[in-house]
Amino acid sequence: MRKIYLISLLLLPFLVQAQYAKYELVEWFTNTYCPICSSRNPALRVVYNENSANKLHRITIHPSVPYPQCPLYNFNKEDNGARQSFYGVGSTPTLYINGVRTSNAATVFEDDIKAQQGQQSPVALVVTEEIATSRYANVTIKVAGEVPDGEYKLFVAVVEQSVDLLAENGETDHLDVLRTFISSNAGDDFDMPGVGEETTVNYQYDLPNGVRSDQAYVVAFIQDLNSKIILNSGTRFDDVATSLSDVALEADLKAFPNPVGDRLNVSVGSKYQIHKMEIYNHIGQRVRLVPLSTPESEISIPVNDLSAGTYMLVADLGDRKGVIQLIKD
Repeated sequence: MRKIYLISLLLLPFLVQAQYAKYELVEWFTNTYCPICSSRNPALRVVYNENSANKLHRITIHPSVPYPQCPLYNFNKEDNGARQSFYGVGSTPTLYINGVRTSNAATVFEDDIKAQQGQQSPVALVVTEEIATSRYANVTIKVAGEVPDGEYKLFVAVVEQSVDLLAENGETDHLDVLRTFISSNAGDDFDMPGVGEETTVNYQYDLPNGVRSDQAYVVAFIQDLNSKIILNSGTRFDDVATSLSDVALEADLKAFPNPVGDRLNVSVGSKYQIHKMEIYNHIGQRVRLVPLSTPESEISIPVNDLSAGTYMLVADLGDRKGVIQLIKD
């Protein structure tokens, strides 16, 4: 029996590896002279605001198209232009979610946001900021699982939460506006940590003239230059990055007996409730789904039909998930 467990463990790496909550980074290309932007942006902003509690970040970028006289483009032509060139943006408004183009139609934009909610990433970015004579940004990159192959770069941008400007197109709302990159605008090289490890990259910088200190903050993200997919992003406003295995410890998630025979009991601590439970086998197939019409702090299910081996139990705790390894006799 021990050999069976060892073989199963070797086949389970992608399940054993914990994951972090994945933020959706919206890169929003707009232009202050663009009349279409003034007609489309309000509805798009409503969608963004309605979903902002669900792990969203935003960088508003002002390209040279369709009107190069846009003052927010001219504030920093190099950095706005770098993101414009990276994606090949030729019109506005144009939006990307984690490096993938979405629509400037509000209904489609909302569908695309919702489609990515609840996704996970093997990488988390924890951002802290210090304000003294100069400003400091510290980006900690934490890895909890196998990172897909890619040519990854670290981008660190300073954005201004709100810019006061009556634009030529009539817009007055200019939110999370890109002001400068404190990394290279082509991204910085960094050493991706191994699984279970972390590294911190430190930046010292001064704000550009005209940027209000109390409105400035840092957005960091890791992007694959080839696929343009963004692994994850972070700001100082985020929840503490917690992997699924960390959640299991925090929630006091327990499965007993373990190894289990015919019946499995699962419980969580007093501050948590189980909304749904799933069990996956050694090749990643879901072999048991236990939805609960009413969340419970303890459940008991028969597992006598499961073959002997190693499984992963994933408990949905509402807005978070915990995972623990389960052995079936």
